[in-house]
Amino acid sequence: MTVTLPRNATRFGALQIAICVLSAATAVCHIYLGVITQIMVATQPEATAAAGGAAALGFFAALFYLDALGYIVLTVALYLPALARFRRLIRWALIALTAVTIIAYFALVQGHYDAMGIGDKIVEVALIVLLVVEGRRERLHA
Repeated sequence: MTVTLPRNATRFGALQIAICVLSAATAVCHIYLGVITQIMVATQPEATAAAGGAAALGFFAALFYLDALGYIVLTVALYLPALARFRRLIRWALIALTAVTIIAYFALVQGHYDAMGIGDKIVEVALIVLLVVEGRRERLHA
């Protein structure tokens, strides 16, 4: 007996697992940054003032959380069968989110790089590469 998958069904293999793992890793990193930023505002008034104040840091914490949410939502949407016809658009939205995140990091840290930030940017670049590879494979098999 042969089972034929519909054309819009996603084969979930190593590439898709790697994309999910990388997306989850950067989402967790951004959640961690949001939490750490909120803790700093709550417990370190001097450091908070030196970093631009509670309002500025609260804004950055919110951006970290929204970025994480974007990674999670777009990655889930990418592989939902009900959204298969939008897969190409969702993939490009995830690539754009990742690219904007990378650019924002370098624009905002202004030379004050840290291991976690650089590590996360490496993860994000790898995510973009795998998303492009997946898109090309999908077009070749269509």
